[in-house]
Amino acid sequence: MLIAIINQSKLVSNADAAAMTQAIATQVRMDVAPLWDRAAAAVIFYANAKDVPPAAHGIALVDTIQDQPAGVLGYHTEDRGGKLWGVVAAKPELDNGGTATKGDWSVSSVLSHEVLEMFIDPNCNLWANDGRGKAYSFEVCDPVEAPTYAVDGVSVSNFVTPAWFDPLSNQATAQYDKLGKLHAPFSILKGGYVVFEAAGAEHQKFGDEFPDWRKEMKAGKFARTRRRLEQTDAMFAQATA
Repeated sequence: MLIAIINQSKLVSNADAAAMTQAIATQVRMDVAPLWDRAAAAVIFYANAKDVPPAAHGIALVDTIQDQPAGVLGYHTEDRGGKLWGVVAAKPELDNGGTATKGDWSVSSVLSHEVLEMFIDPNCNLWANDGRGKAYSFEVCDPVEAPTYAVDGVSVSNFVTPAWFDPLSNQATAQYDKLGKLHAPFSILKGGYVVFEAAGAEHQKFGDEFPDWRKEMKAGKFARTRRRLEQTDAMFAQATA
């Protein structure tokens, strides 16, 4: 899997975009792929979109995302041909005190978030049953959006491991997220959130410290959260048909 990063933002320099990409490529190779027991995806920055290989999936850095609520920071989706593509907006982060490459609410952490979720659940269609009547979406960064951690001095997103989705995991020994801050499956940090289905209805749960301004990013017409909520409606309709 090749994920191409393209910078179309006037607020983020090519140098910063390249540094983000390199840090995320290292994160995928050294952290995510081993914990998920997968072959690593290649994450490469292209200064010129014309140089992106035809088979690559892509994520573009922009200032704002057209036809989306003002707070939407990023999303990725899939076209009818199976090609994955995504967008990360820099301006909402920067307008709310974030920076390009440092801190919990950085542009680089959002880019990392989108890359990791594209890598783990590219088609945005995996769910995990908790054995207690709930099904949780396979969003590996959502439950632990903050705090982030640094790779080569660049802020990247924390992420959950396969054990997080396993209700039978051993809580005494399992690692539930990269930073080791969670201690049970299906739990969230104060800066995280989850989407789940229960009793035929969709639900969102936000941590106590999840910023209000970031909640808008989940409502865009292409946002993964909105797609997940639509999936829960479809699943319930099929179950009751």
